[in-house]
Amino acid sequence: MESTPANRSIGLVSLVCMVIGNMIGAGVYVSTSYALGALGDARLVMVAWAIGGVHAICGAIAYAALAKRVSLNGGEYVFLSRFVHPSVGFMAGWISIIAGFTAPIAAAGLVFGETILGAPQSTVQARVLATLWIAICAVFHSVNLRTGAWLNNGVVAIKFLGFTIFAFACAMFLMRLSPADGFTPALNQPWIASDYWGRFREPEFLMVLLIQLFFIALSYTGFNASIYIAGEVPSRSVPRSMVLSCILVTATYLMLNALFLMCDTKESIEAGKDTFVSGVAKNVGGVGLQWVMRITIALSSATSVLAMLAIGPRVIAQMSKDRLLPGFLSGQDPLDPAPSTPRLAIGLQALASCIIVWSASVLQMISYLGLTLTLCGAMATATLWIAYRDMHSRRAIAWWEHLALAVYIGGALLLIAGAWVVKREQFYLCIGTFLSGLVVYGFAKCFQRDFKE
Repeated sequence: MESTPANRSIGLVSLVCMVIGNMIGAGVYVSTSYALGALGDARLVMVAWAIGGVHAICGAIAYAALAKRVSLNGGEYVFLSRFVHPSVGFMAGWISIIAGFTAPIAAAGLVFGETILGAPQSTVQARVLATLWIAICAVFHSVNLRTGAWLNNGVVAIKFLGFTIFAFACAMFLMRLSPADGFTPALNQPWIASDYWGRFREPEFLMVLLIQLFFIALSYTGFNASIYIAGEVPSRSVPRSMVLSCILVTATYLMLNALFLMCDTKESIEAGKDTFVSGVAKNVGGVGLQWVMRITIALSSATSVLAMLAIGPRVIAQMSKDRLLPGFLSGQDPLDPAPSTPRLAIGLQALASCIIVWSASVLQMISYLGLTLTLCGAMATATLWIAYRDMHSRRAIAWWEHLALAVYIGGALLLIAGAWVVKREQFYLCIGTFLSGLVVYGFAKCFQRDFKE
């Protein structure tokens, strides 16, 4: 189903930038240090990021398959409400609002403030900066989708300029190295060697790898960003934007991690923890490159806030149109069927995120988000099989779409099983979030019934 010309507010480039902005946050600048310490071999760290990328690309293909058959705003909420059951859809919508957008917007805002200030924790000044950036993003998106997208495009372009400068500096650094320097990088062993592959037969190692994939999975979430605004953009661009963006981000993550691991020692990267990238940049290009990467990291979090404030309110608006939330949040003119900018929903989303900015830390918010969002995504994409006849009648499901869906759901189930074994607290938090959605759905139905009466 094609969008009407009046609704085509942004094109493929802006959609790709929105998905990339939603995906590339703070995770890629943090997870590698901990993964290297846990896995002990830089080659295994690269393998872990590659596994995460393959899983995410399969998820993007599965979401693209849905977008080819249903072109409506609202993401998981719409698919599960229309094709499974309204209660399941509401639960997914509730998770999208809370775990998918509100908490991540706050976390990204805090990382933005902390990085700008160079603060090791969420200081008052960092919270003020986070609040100001969230407010600025809300104002831009409240004008219309295109205005917010233009700002996001510009910030994403500057961010990739930072990546390019860093990559060029690393290339120059590696060309100048000689054995006489006595420098031993973390990634200094040949890829074709088979010595490290034997570890995949060790159950203890596989459990450690699974734990690292919990955190890496969070860095890959967000590849489905454009599906939340599918009713306001060219329908053919939505599936393309998700797959193309996910491939680009996976390539970017692998390139960055290879550079991180080739341009600093294992001991330095492990000791650096959350700020190890700063140490790598200083080792490669001094204080100047360190500032370039500091700004790039801040912009990565900035684009996450921009992208999520564009798409999160669309879930609220769609649930409002279905009278499961107050009708005024839809921003819809009853006399005009065309989608409109949900300004009140944008304001509510920004306000909720700002409240969390002032009441929680980054670590408290991201501890279980990767698992929760992956499970929610697996439920949504499973709609292709649950409502197979309906989906297949709209457009025949290709074999590669079935294969991608099987890999994505299989990976999600593996993460859930692993969480039960090694991350019991995250498992219970994830299940609790889902159950809370069902409780809120009961109240929403009561509200809906009262509204009709």
